[in-house]
Amino acid sequence: MKTKKILKWLAISLLVLLGLLVAIPLFLEAKIGPILKNNVNKSIDARFDFADADLSLLRSFPNARVSLTDMVIINNAPFEEDTLFKASEAYLVMGISELFKGEGEPIGIRELFVDGADLRLIVDTEDRANYLIALPDESPETAEEDSEGFTLDLQEYRLQNARIRYEDMKGGIEFELSEINHNGRGDLSLAQSELQTHTDARISFSMDSLQYLNKNSLQLDALIGIDLETDTYTFKENTGTINQMPLVFEGSVRLTEEGQDLDLQFKTPDSDFKNFLALVPEAYSGNLEGVATTGQFNLEGTIKGPNTETRIPGFEILMQAEGASYKYPQLPKGVSDINFKAALHNQSGQAEDTWLEIPGASFRIDSDVFEFSSTIRELTANPRVKAALKGNLDLGKIAQTYPLESDPGLAGRLQMDLQSEFDMEAVEKKNYSRIKTSGTLSAKELRFESASFKDPVSIQNAAISFDPATARLQQLSGRLGQSDFSLTGSLRNYLGALLSDGLLQGNFDLNSQKLVVSDFQTPEATNPGQGGEPAAAAFKIPAKLDLVINGRAGEVLYDQLPLKEVSGELRIHDQKIEFKEVRSRALEGSLSLNGELNTLQDKPRFDMNLGISDFKISETFRAIELFKTLAPIASILEGRLNSTVNLSGALTDDFSPDLMSLGGKVAAELLTSEINGRKAQVMQALDSRLEFLNMEKLDLRSLKTALSFENGRVQVKPFTIAYQDIAIEVSGGHTFDQQLNYKAVLNVPSKYLGPEVNKLITQLNDPSLQGLTIPVTAQIGGNYNSPEVSTDFSSGVKQLGEQLVALQKQRLIDKGSEKAKSLLGNILTGQQSTTDSTASGGAAEKGIGGILKEVSGPVAKDSTAPKTSTGEQAAKKAAKDLLGGLLGKKKKDTVKTAKDSVQ
Repeated sequence: MKTKKILKWLAISLLVLLGLLVAIPLFLEAKIGPILKNNVNKSIDARFDFADADLSLLRSFPNARVSLTDMVIINNAPFEEDTLFKASEAYLVMGISELFKGEGEPIGIRELFVDGADLRLIVDTEDRANYLIALPDESPETAEEDSEGFTLDLQEYRLQNARIRYEDMKGGIEFELSEINHNGRGDLSLAQSELQTHTDARISFSMDSLQYLNKNSLQLDALIGIDLETDTYTFKENTGTINQMPLVFEGSVRLTEEGQDLDLQFKTPDSDFKNFLALVPEAYSGNLEGVATTGQFNLEGTIKGPNTETRIPGFEILMQAEGASYKYPQLPKGVSDINFKAALHNQSGQAEDTWLEIPGASFRIDSDVFEFSSTIRELTANPRVKAALKGNLDLGKIAQTYPLESDPGLAGRLQMDLQSEFDMEAVEKKNYSRIKTSGTLSAKELRFESASFKDPVSIQNAAISFDPATARLQQLSGRLGQSDFSLTGSLRNYLGALLSDGLLQGNFDLNSQKLVVSDFQTPEATNPGQGGEPAAAAFKIPAKLDLVINGRAGEVLYDQLPLKEVSGELRIHDQKIEFKEVRSRALEGSLSLNGELNTLQDKPRFDMNLGISDFKISETFRAIELFKTLAPIASILEGRLNSTVNLSGALTDDFSPDLMSLGGKVAAELLTSEINGRKAQVMQALDSRLEFLNMEKLDLRSLKTALSFENGRVQVKPFTIAYQDIAIEVSGGHTFDQQLNYKAVLNVPSKYLGPEVNKLITQLNDPSLQGLTIPVTAQIGGNYNSPEVSTDFSSGVKQLGEQLVALQKQRLIDKGSEKAKSLLGNILTGQQSTTDSTASGGAAEKGIGGILKEVSGPVAKDSTAPKTSTGEQAAKKAAKDLLGGLLGKKKKDTVKTAKDSVQ
């Protein structure tokens, strides 16, 4: 019985305990988040926050586990709103009793895990650090009364997929540890303990834009002795690798009030030259397995002294190779006689006293030897450089000795003999009296491939000489695709451009027999992120260029436009190209160009002024796509063209104008021209609707017109052309996709209006009827290749009828002549005579109505139409006579009628 009671009470106790483990977090979750935020935020001059906090008493039982998501620490001024730290997830393990502490009481943390941490440390140009966010310690008396914050009782911690970045803006130093996976285990609650750590990461380091390490693999296993009483951390049994090069190190770091006191030593454990190749990132050096090496390589160094705000620890790092060689098993050649020695020193503890010495470095490929030496003092202040370079290399052998990620197709022979001595301040201020540079650089049969061009660049001969201020290009001749070029000239401030991002200035003379613009375009590249679809690289002119090129070319081919005898000036500056007085022969005429191409924005833009003189029209529209868009109808013209074009807009990646961005104006003059109406659907449509016109006989001599365009629409300034003695007024516009909206008003002279109307006009003998015309309107819509043409004769005929009736009535009133009334009635009703002169006025009104009805109806006969009266038929006949064959007659009848009218 007792056993059963014990089991019963035990079961009840377990259930109660389990219930408490489940229930307590529900009560405490609302409390733990604010406590954590409060404790952290009261300790730092920044803002700590997280998205969510979760409490569990089961996952780390018998301890409590607090999980946080999306943690951030945001800086206050002077780095306001910058993110110092962020992490996607973290959890803290602590004793359950810590959960019941009140606000202000310290919380002890035993385990820590952080995933996706990103820590960015910055020292700006005013030596302000964004990571100095800890608030000053309070007085001992106050601290005893209020000891809020955290205490570290850590026994285990882990960082997963973390990144640490450090940037010294003033010193030009960038350091990064990425892809960090680090863990440590030990009891940090003891005064003296040991911490076993393991680290995997990628390390990058650059100084003054020079990359020394670039995502090199780093592994480190370290046993660290910790003495909390003296704040000393001692490295024991420590081994690591950078890429595939092993390192051993030892020493200690002691924390002081001013900073740290360091005493560290490191070296390579053996002297195989393969250790040096291992320093090169694997992406460039390839797999070192199977690489045959000879010779020795040593790397060793010491770092010793205080590290404070006013000084750095002294150090000496030595690297040396003697009689070394290497050969990759998959490549035909190796590099031999490798000798170099390099030392990085600082003995004073002042950063500006750091200096690098390379007393000699050399290697040989077959019989070609390359030699180099350099000394750089005051490395972090005003670097003072002394260097010499001498060599004779067959560039084609580089790919035969070293595994390049992508073969640049290098070939040719390069010879150099250069010496230089300068300091960076002199370079930046262009103080050439403190710069000593001399020597020559030459190349023969040089060939290389570039992502900037679709074809390899070939340099037959090149020769450059150097002095402190100028690099003189004495000769440069070569080919790219179908293009040839020969260049001479000079570059100023070449050292400033090379070493301190200065402005490169120059003047050149360019000569060519043939230049094809497409040869110099950036080819399309494949974007794997878009399913392998081609994506052209954006064209950008470098910002630090100021070049003037005076060019002459026998032939330049741009798109399908061949240009002959091209000359002019190009100035490249401020990420744009200016074209000045560029002239050429083209399309049996001449062309002038002024303007600019600007690549400062994301999409290149241009602004051009073109002068066109005596161009052959048909060839212009075959060669220049833009003209087809602006004036498609002009493609049927044969003759010559003068024009001025003001054009601006954006360029696509293949240097073609982006039509929807175009804006500008065109003024054109046709010198002599003929029309081939059969070439265009719109002309055929006009021919069929206006049968008295023969479109191929339009008189376009000395035609002048203008048009403007913007946002994909072209607006034509109204202009007048002639067909025999008929004036045709044209106005309207179209869209870039050739949707038409034009109007043509034909002012038809009275002699085409038939013998009866001409007889009446003669009898009326009114001065206002001299040169009488009837306006005929043609509306042109639809698409250029499928036009829709409608004509309106009714308004003109109605106006004419009203004018004639009004004049005649006035005559009848003035003269009171019944004979005149009879004559008017006969003409307007289509009757030759009438016996009822009293009805003549009514007949006149009916005849005009019949005319208006006829001209607004269909031209062809309608066999299904109801029969008309004799009077109506006469009215229709009168209307046809009145219009002189404007509608429905054969062209030969129209001509005959016109001839009869004249007679």
